[in-house]
Amino acid sequence: MLVIISQYFYPSHASTSQLLTDLADGLFRENIPLKVYTGTPSNHQEIKPFQIVRSPDPFQNSKSIFGKLISSVFFLVGALFYVTFKLNRKDDLLIASNPPYAGIIGMVFRFLRSGKYYFLLQDVFPESAILSGIIKPKSKLIFIFNKLIYLICRYSEKTIILSESMKKLMQSKYLDLDNLEIIENWAIENIPLSDKKTNPFAIKNGLNEKFTALYSGNIGRLHDIETLAETIKILNEKQVNIQFVFIGDGAKLKLLENYQSQYNLQNLLLLPFQSRELLPQTLTACDVSLVSLIKGAESVVAPCKLYGMLASGRAIVSISEQGSYIEQMVTTEKCGINSLCGDAQKLADILIELSHSPDEVKNMGINAHKLYLKRYTVDRALKEYQKVLC
Repeated sequence: MLVIISQYFYPSHASTSQLLTDLADGLFRENIPLKVYTGTPSNHQEIKPFQIVRSPDPFQNSKSIFGKLISSVFFLVGALFYVTFKLNRKDDLLIASNPPYAGIIGMVFRFLRSGKYYFLLQDVFPESAILSGIIKPKSKLIFIFNKLIYLICRYSEKTIILSESMKKLMQSKYLDLDNLEIIENWAIENIPLSDKKTNPFAIKNGLNEKFTALYSGNIGRLHDIETLAETIKILNEKQVNIQFVFIGDGAKLKLLENYQSQYNLQNLLLLPFQSRELLPQTLTACDVSLVSLIKGAESVVAPCKLYGMLASGRAIVSISEQGSYIEQMVTTEKCGINSLCGDAQKLADILIELSHSPDEVKNMGINAHKLYLKRYTVDRALKEYQKVLC
């Protein structure tokens, strides 16, 4: 039996949770016996056809770094007990890297129970923590975490990573790792192509008659929200008729809220996470989709929101370093435009130009959807996971 271990799972709104829920549902439909161990509490709204074991966690909803650390420790201790005393050693583990050191669970299972585990590395750690400012660049913890991640990957059957750039970074760090497997993510909902002007969500929020730029998902530490905030400020001061919509939550939401109140940004709408069922509406309630990474993050993470953008058939405006895999994608596939981190005026100019070029924007969106169908569907990902796990 396959046992998926992830701190976040259904009904959490986190992208990791929704992707792993898709994966579990898909593998189960393919008659692969499985169960899940998670730290996410149930909301009793939907019963899954497979067993879900949920560990208690009094810090589950904490947004502070300390609270999240304590929450991860609770989850780790519970999971270690579970795999040591509750599982058959013939079970296979698929362990998601939330928390990043969750792979310890697999090592314990391997050495105490002679079991097998697969490690799903969702971001390269500790680099992600250094870029986020959680760990200082000269901290002694860096050596410890580098060694730990190496051992977790080394003893896994396979370590699954999300992009070619992440693989290159891992191979440059750990020269003898030969068990890395790239499986890219997918859009978590089927998103039919639709016209923004008749979109119920766009109409409800007054977006159907405005040129709209949408950011949907985690507003986190590794995303260049600073450049976006400055761009919104510039366009608000110029009274350019471009509406920005952010749907989600995260560590940098407060930055946007501060900008909105300090500069009276009339062109910024902040909305909480919407239900998964509304994604086909929310992701198409715009003219262009926004994705951003801070400098240095393009080899550390692969933003999940990108795949929903492609599926929605909307042009993509990205903020990332020159030469990043996102820049290469939008340029090569002609599905969007990239702007460099920190250049708010350039980004403003790009958006103004696109707002006056509806045909170009439409063609970019068509190319984005074609790319999604060609390379990033959930069926493609399920086949790749089956090939690795079975």
